[in-house]
Amino acid sequence: MITAIRADLSQGSYSFGYLGNVFTFGATGDVFNPLSVLNQAPAATNSFGGFLGIPTTPTSSYTDRGTVTFGPTDSYTSFSAPTAVPYSLGDNFIGLRATVGGQDYFGFAYTTNALLNSIGFETSAGQTITATTAISAVPELATWGMMILGMGAVGGAMRRRQKVRTTVSFA
Repeated sequence: MITAIRADLSQGSYSFGYLGNVFTFGATGDVFNPLSVLNQAPAATNSFGGFLGIPTTPTSSYTDRGTVTFGPTDSYTSFSAPTAVPYSLGDNFIGLRATVGGQDYFGFAYTTNALLNSIGFETSAGQTITATTAISAVPELATWGMMILGMGAVGGAMRRRQKVRTTVSFA
């Protein structure tokens, strides 16, 4: 299930919940790492690090790396304070995990710089999810009718417009 969000994070943070798990995305103001995440446990975000004294940090997977899947083999961490997402410039998929009653539901957020485009979650516990962009909606029949009517009105007005005769004289 993919939900289009289109939230401009530079205007303020955006929070959403899934099965009682809360995820908050914000902008950092940093040109190179424009996103931040905050999760209230048990909600968690895809992460790397955490060994050999390297701090655990949220991570993203760029769309130009091909198909991106998130699931049980990935590392996830909760971030109790807004934490910058390294390498979040451009189009990114950020892995999400919602936990309910010991069951994990995997999802993703699709971002472009400081814009949260869409989110998606698997509806079955423990299943991996393939990250993808939301398909844009097809205009309704009434919208198509209004567009065709408008184009016809513009064409009719142009056809009925009086011709302007221009004369040039040289002195």
